Amino acid sequence: MPQSRNLPQIDRISILAATIMLTFVLARFITFPDFVLPISLPGVYIGLSVNFNLVIALIVIGLSASGVDWLLRGHPGIQGKSTYQHWLLPTLTAWAIGSALLQQPFGPPWWIGFGVGSAILILVVVAEYIVVDPQDTRRSLASIMLTAVTFALYLILAIMVRIRAERLFLTVPTITLAAGLVSLRVLLFESDLSTALKPSILIMLISGQITAALFYLPLPPINFALLLVSIAYSLITATTGILEKKSWKQLLLEPALVFACTWAISAWIL
Repeated sequence: MPQSRNLPQIDRISILAATIMLTFVLARFITFPDFVLPISLPGVYIGLSVNFNLVIALIVIGLSASGVDWLLRGHPGIQGKSTYQHWLLPTLTAWAIGSALLQQPFGPPWWIGFGVGSAILILVVVAEYIVVDPQDTRRSLASIMLTAVTFALYLILAIMVRIRAERLFLTVPTITLAAGLVSLRVLLFESDLSTALKPSILIMLISGQITAALFYLPLPPINFALLLVSIAYSLITATTGILEKKSWKQLLLEPALVFACTWAISAWIL
């Protein structure tokens, strides 16, 4: 079987990374006052706070999604195929990097974070480019790295949501949607959309129910996030084992070990 080792064009990936990261630099010098966008529903009033960070996040999401699509269109293995599954992780990575940079004061540590963040973003985009081709000799390593980044971003998101002490009707949908997207992205490494969609929806619903149960417990953000990540990881790993038709012993061993170790760590640092 022929093997390939495609890499994105240097000029394209440089333009993509520079455009996204330049947005965060410009954000240090541009600002506007916050305002509340009223949303009236039958019997419910919600005041959606629109601030500068939210606008920057939306800009970054648009730049990342369109930029990754533009980059992947140069891959010989795409040939008119959809690239939507490859947008998610670079977009979340750029959002996480931007959230961290926008919270830091401008100075040497900020520039160090800027450099590290740029390197991480480029690595994620290159890895997404590699996993497009099933015959690429580096695909397994790239998939492992992207899976690790996916769960790390889910952990960061859960921590940030808990720190902000959002209300239940905001926390549960946010975590539920994130769990669904994380599970869908990881399962798509080994299966197609028709196979991965139903398990992802099931994992999303289970995670949402558990999030609602954990919301009122007096858990610190790191414990709250660790428990949610352990649940998502265990469910995704079990689902992957079912798709690969592993034995029940193999199917339950890794999820059970990860679940038990994570909960033990969470209890220890509580």
